[in-house]
Amino acid sequence: MKTLYRIMALLILACVVLTACAPQAAPATQAPADPAAPATPPTDVPLTPQEEWLKANQLGPYDTGAQDWAAIEEAAKKEGTVLVYANSSKVEKAAEKFMELYPEIKVEAFDLGGDDVALKTTEEQKAGAFTGDVWFSSGGAELVGNILPKNYVWRFLPDSTAAVTPEQYTQPLLMSRFGTSIFAYNSELNDTCPIKNIWELTQPEWKGKFFIEDPLNDASTLSKLITLAFHADEMKAAYVELYGEEPKLDSDTPDAGWLWLKRFAQNGPIPEPGGDEVDSAFATPGMTESYMALTSYSNMSDVVEGNLAFEPCWGLLPKVGIQSQSYVGILNQAPHPNAAKLWIKFVTSPDGRDPWAKFGTYFPDETYEVPEGQKTLAEIFDMTWFIAEQYAYDHMIEARDFYLLNLSK
Repeated sequence: MKTLYRIMALLILACVVLTACAPQAAPATQAPADPAAPATPPTDVPLTPQEEWLKANQLGPYDTGAQDWAAIEEAAKKEGTVLVYANSSKVEKAAEKFMELYPEIKVEAFDLGGDDVALKTTEEQKAGAFTGDVWFSSGGAELVGNILPKNYVWRFLPDSTAAVTPEQYTQPLLMSRFGTSIFAYNSELNDTCPIKNIWELTQPEWKGKFFIEDPLNDASTLSKLITLAFHADEMKAAYVELYGEEPKLDSDTPDAGWLWLKRFAQNGPIPEPGGDEVDSAFATPGMTESYMALTSYSNMSDVVEGNLAFEPCWGLLPKVGIQSQSYVGILNQAPHPNAAKLWIKFVTSPDGRDPWAKFGTYFPDETYEVPEGQKTLAEIFDMTWFIAEQYAYDHMIEARDFYLLNLSK
């Protein structure tokens, strides 16, 4: 009997050991993990304040393009105010027209200048002080390189504006108008432009005889000079056209564009605090000494009225000037978003843009007819370069130091 018990005990022990060593099946409810499968976000995660604002106002990822203007107008009237950050003195005239159309909405329009619009927007957004409603300024390099990537301004395209505006003029933000900076000469002292090639501005006869808004204090002007450096191949071709040989680069000039910028600075361009001062310095009627300048084509209206005497250097190689664009958008978490939408629709309409509709200004609206004698939009685009905004942002500090280092050497 004892032998039988021992045999049974050994059998039970063997079964226990075999069971413990056998592989265990995975529970039927668990599937093997797929490392390539995307994680499904929980649906109950609350939206951030920014996301709530975007969703409520159908902006950013929530912008479907559907616009109920009766509802927007009613909500805008309840908001009662819209704060506009602009870089144009004419914004006040537009504000007056807007308030005549919508007396329930007060427009607080601030003509800050392009650099200060960018600075005010950045500082308020960083501090979470959401005060302004509308970006209505050029912005250029700072807008494209810093402000838009941080979502400080949001794109809004009214359907009425979209109907007459090519898509490329609505990205990355809606363009409200174009400004053209042109190389110009005093037309009382010269029958035609005294130069035919931009490299001539680096020659001794033009040393200290070219006026420009100070690029060390004006990011827009510096961006225009950087744009010339950006187009290195065309600048090289213009050099070869003038001198019959390729330019000899310096150790600190990687290409012909930067070589021109260096030599231009060394030739002592005269800085002025603003565009009006530039025009007075080179194009006041009755002057006896000939100068040139980089000025705005839109100031040709003062030429027509007899207040200034200049003409653009049409045919200048490689280009007659630089094209810039003003943008309009809604500031992030604006307290009056519906009034901001209504403002954008208004200032991109014929009535709203009227304060700027003068000789030398262009709009992306395909139905706009330029004044008699003005180059068409297609013509002026062919003669100019658009500001290389991202390149200017990436090289702004470098170019400022480079320009200062070489100034009047």
